[in-house]
Amino acid sequence: MTAVLSRFFLMVWVSIALLLSSGLWMLSMTDVHLAPKGWYAMSGLGLLMCLIFAHIWFAPFRRLKAAVHACDWPKAGKALGQIHPLVLTNFVLGWLAILAVAVWR
Repeated sequence: MTAVLSRFFLMVWVSIALLLSSGLWMLSMTDVHLAPKGWYAMSGLGLLMCLIFAHIWFAPFRRLKAAVHACDWPKAGKALGQIHPLVLTNFVLGWLAILAVAVWR
């Protein structure tokens, strides 16, 4: 799981960079006062998702890697148990961001 998550989380970092840069570019190309409300909701939810992911990366995932390196499987399982609900939270927030853009055009 650690190897799979390492590769997956690397792609998440790349995705965050692309999404933030393209979102900022999109907002810079329009009059800020004329941008749809959904764009602001999507931006806020996206930033929240980035913060949650940063927490995953710097806290439970770091503990997971250390536990696997030490062959401490109970601690590794606990770290995985902390990662899972945070990933699910980000999944739900992503769908809410899509919904916000669709509703607030």
